Amino acid sequence: MEYVGFKDLQSKKFYLLDTYEGLAERYISEAEKRAGVQPGGYEECYDAVLKTFADQENAVIIRGAVPDTLAEVPSEKIAYLSIDMNCAEPEIAAAEFFWEKLVTGAVMLLDDYGGTNHIHQKIAFDEFAKSKSVMILALPTGQGLIIKP
Repeated sequence: MEYVGFKDLQSKKFYLLDTYEGLAERYISEAEKRAGVQPGGYEECYDAVLKTFADQENAVIIRGAVPDTLAEVPSEKIAYLSIDMNCAEPEIAAAEFFWEKLVTGAVMLLDDYGGTNHIHQKIAFDEFAKSKSVMILALPTGQGLIIKP
């Protein structure tokens, strides 16, 4: 946000949705649990996030599990969507929720798309991409990239 001078773009908002304490068990599939995905897994960091973004007035911090919190984002036009929840169900829910709001040329970055530990997310996003008639570019970082047509 500092690099692009985001706080000078007062008409723009940067939404951060997270539990700020790890995965919500109710959204982890049985297949993911068998593959080792566990609830929680992260230290409580909500206060640290608030502190980090304290000087960014157009950053909106939303605490809670996705998809429960998606409706708290009122934006109708989205230019950039980064998805990194380490669990297929909330990630696909976010992609579906925001898809029609993504503007032409918008970027959707999938953090865990190519990671061997996240095969369930890859499978889910391959189906998502097929349903939207788009392709996912697999990046050498293990991420996936979708550009909204």
